[in-house]
Amino acid sequence: MNNMSLKLLWFIFPLTKLVYAYLAYSNRKEVNNSFQMISIMMLIIGFVICMISILLSKIIYKKNFSENKIVKSFLGNSGTDSSMATFTLFAMLLGLAESAALFGLVQFLLTGNLIVGIILFALCFVAWAFNFPRGQNDRTDD
Repeated sequence: MNNMSLKLLWFIFPLTKLVYAYLAYSNRKEVNNSFQMISIMMLIIGFVICMISILLSKIIYKKNFSENKIVKSFLGNSGTDSSMATFTLFAMLLGLAESAALFGLVQFLLTGNLIVGIILFALCFVAWAFNFPRGQNDRTDD
């Protein structure tokens, strides 16, 4: 999968957040910003998952893609297509970022805590920004 396809997928990614916002709005849940245990648990899980997504994206894009140890573990044997491994890792990182928004939606539907939902959506967008697909020329050799 080429870099342009990954960028297109990256730009389409926020559309799901519009669907989540519509679902939250259409449910007409009464806003109750008291911090229940479920809200705190969802916030912690969402934060940890977003940090994992950000850290993995920084590790993967730090070196040349094919030289990275994490990528080599996904490639397995040398016969695996590198572009498919790129897409798999990219989708995994976006999925980790997406899960924070899902946790925000679910906890809002359960508890009505809008503050935690907004925090988790913001974390999702931060992780999404860190996962911008970088081409071979865009990677740094720090």
